Amino acid sequence: MAEREAPLLNGARHTMSSTTGTTMLRAAVVSASPLVRAGLRVALEEGGAIEVTATAASLSELVGLASTAIDVVVADAADVGDDAVATLGAPLLLLTGEDDASPAEWVAEGVSLVPRDAPGRLIAAAAVAAAAGLVALSPGLAADAMRPARPPVAEGAGTRRERLTVREMQVLEKLAAGMGNKAIAESLHISAHTAKFHVAQIIAKLDAASRAHAVAKALRTGLLEA
Repeated sequence: MAEREAPLLNGARHTMSSTTGTTMLRAAVVSASPLVRAGLRVALEEGGAIEVTATAASLSELVGLASTAIDVVVADAADVGDDAVATLGAPLLLLTGEDDASPAEWVAEGVSLVPRDAPGRLIAAAAVAAAAGLVALSPGLAADAMRPARPPVAEGAGTRRERLTVREMQVLEKLAAGMGNKAIAESLHISAHTAKFHVAQIIAKLDAASRAHAVAKALRTGLLEA
């Protein structure tokens, strides 16, 4: 099949079939499992609107394929880091589960999300939406992402420590050291947007009025050591 390329407004490039005039999105698939990669290829290409032009076992392997034109990346959340958006510089659709990071964290980064057990047609539709610059979410994940932070509970070092994630504790320690969002991001190798999100979560969970107030409450309750 003869093919030519058509430029997009955002600078990306699609494959266009000269025989049918159908615009094909170029997708990359990332998963440590060869079976998952094969299954995603079938799911994405079955509708005829997407062509998988690259597959990789990890995000770093995909980044190494610099010459490959990609309109959207479809990846297993377990095989990418929380700085994936900054690393890729391309729309990202993640297959996620209960053990993965909070949907709100990814949505704050503009990442699309569907469950790992989603039907192929849903994955393909979400990939098309992500490539168009939209954030696509399944109903369940959308509800989780939009759920407000839990109300604060009674003061107590043990309880507070349980409510903060490992990453939030790391960010809290950086806050106590006087670091700003950019410095925290560089120190923890995450994006500035992710650092900002974690700071907001810490302030909400500690029922604090500011960054300094959050640190003060953490020190007072024993969550942080002076």
